[in-house]
Amino acid sequence: MFDDRHHPATTPDSTSPITDPTDALVILDTDIGYDPDDLVALVIAARTVPHLAVVTADETRGRRARLARQLLDLMDRTDVPVIGGLDLGGEHRFLADQGPGAPRHPDTAGEELTDRIDQLNDDIARLCTTATRPIRWVGMGPMSNLSAVLTHVPDMAERLAVTQMGGWLDHYRDKTRASHNFHTDPTSAGVALRVLRTPRLVLSEHTNSPLIRVTPEWALVRRLSEPTAPAWASLLAAHFSMWFTRRPGSWMHDPLTLSAALDLPFVTFGREPIRIGRDARLHRDPNGRPIEVSLEVDYDGFLDWMHEAVCA
Repeated sequence: MFDDRHHPATTPDSTSPITDPTDALVILDTDIGYDPDDLVALVIAARTVPHLAVVTADETRGRRARLARQLLDLMDRTDVPVIGGLDLGGEHRFLADQGPGAPRHPDTAGEELTDRIDQLNDDIARLCTTATRPIRWVGMGPMSNLSAVLTHVPDMAERLAVTQMGGWLDHYRDKTRASHNFHTDPTSAGVALRVLRTPRLVLSEHTNSPLIRVTPEWALVRRLSEPTAPAWASLLAAHFSMWFTRRPGSWMHDPLTLSAALDLPFVTFGREPIRIGRDARLHRDPNGRPIEVSLEVDYDGFLDWMHEAVCA
């Protein structure tokens, strides 16, 4: 049975909060609207995180922000602000409403870009003024927004506890390039990873596991599609359905990253000295920067938590 009440994040076997409700503002930086894992992560955050905000990554004419706002309103989380992030022109990375010849948003050069960065920084600074403890930034898309904030408001580097999905060290489907979130905007990834003191990365080699590849046969998808499911679940089910016409499955990269950002015990991290290439590929290097990277994942525990967080 679906329950729309939101409450502090908990482990599947405990009622004690992982994060004190007054402890942190959690900011999801998400390219919602393509692979359904972003929507799943936002559903979980809306149901479990009391102090939440959303910034949209790789925007496309404001459509990601509108989708995030629609989902949050359906979940009675009108309290959650949604900030439209920088538009990278990723028209092909948005599933719905993709009219042919749609114009690109003018956020890519010149005065328009400067104005948009200024607005983004003002919005995020305003959001963070009341946060008295480190802010948990959950990076689920390209790092353009984070890089803009760190470049123009550098003291934010001392306030943000960043957990980012992306990067690889040993295994990836295409070893000639960085993983998707870094490859989409390698300059921003390089800037952010160098400016932050010790970012945490949930590596693509762990999020690409077949164990967290959701297919149409999964019980989670069937539950979302039930006739009695709430409107927000139907929206998520419809998004899964659109995705499955393109790909046979959806890897739950971003819900796993969210679980790590909430200090849930499914992802184990270790500190590695990392050299960051100009193309944002990562390399072990004894003279590199210290970065916390994922080492192993309790996939069974994570899946139990994810299913409970979405469907309970």
